[in-house]
Amino acid sequence: MSIKNFEELKDYVSKLEPVRIAVAAADSENVIHGVKLALDLNIIKEPILTGEKDKIKSLVNKYDLHIKEKDILQADNDKDAAVLAVKAVNDGKAEILAKGVLETVYYLKAIFDKENGIRKSKILNNLTLFEMDSYHKLIAISDNAIIPDPTLEEKVEIVTNTLPLWKALKIENPKVAVLAAVEVVNSKMQSTIDASCLRTMFNRNQIKSFIIDGPLAYDVAINKKAAESKGLIGSEVAGDPDLLLMPNLESANILGKSYKYHGNAKSGGMVFGAKVPVALNSRSDSAERRLLAIIIARAVASKI
Repeated sequence: MSIKNFEELKDYVSKLEPVRIAVAAADSENVIHGVKLALDLNIIKEPILTGEKDKIKSLVNKYDLHIKEKDILQADNDKDAAVLAVKAVNDGKAEILAKGVLETVYYLKAIFDKENGIRKSKILNNLTLFEMDSYHKLIAISDNAIIPDPTLEEKVEIVTNTLPLWKALKIENPKVAVLAAVEVVNSKMQSTIDASCLRTMFNRNQIKSFIIDGPLAYDVAINKKAAESKGLIGSEVAGDPDLLLMPNLESANILGKSYKYHGNAKSGGMVFGAKVPVALNSRSDSAERRLLAIIIARAVASKI
């Protein structure tokens, strides 16, 4: 049985061995609270925290966390906080990397760094996983944080990089809806051309382990009745996608924030294509959202 919500995912990871985590810029109450929640669930252990050391120590004491002095690393700015956390991963001291309250650009620069980064795949891409009452299972949006205007080649990588997540969620042949404004190929709309190419690549077995359909407008992708009303009968994806592959970062970011604020969705973000699972949060995210990102990262850790 596949995992359909965050509660089921939490139950799954709580049965796994805890792993070490490095948190970049952990000097925030929401970050430390999120770490505590993950420690309480026994899905992480011995976290390495970078940032303003005195503030981190004060928060660690407030939440009564037993963290060794040597695992709290002073960083004078966002760049150093990210570099120190990535170094902990490269040194074999952490199996998950998580983002605290630093700007995303510094976090990604440390990950991308040619000499000291942790990039593994051709590209790095972001995915946010959502749970909301209006949809019958978990649903993901990509790429909503890293690649502004992905090419066809990058879209292939965006899809295939996410395979460890679907393995963790016990989903065989995850369904990918390639979104555009319309369901027909239009030579003036590159998103429809890319979608058609991706569907053809799937049909000819050039992309394995996924079921891909597109171009699909949002209503058609998310609602089977809408698809049928527009004559799309028999689509394996329409009404049941696991992943919404968006035309560009702007559309992905806007849709994700709409889910979050108007759909009251629970969510957690991940970066794929690195040596280890990388949790990615907004700086404004609550402790609970940070916990969900860590839960996703822990599930993925055993599948990379």
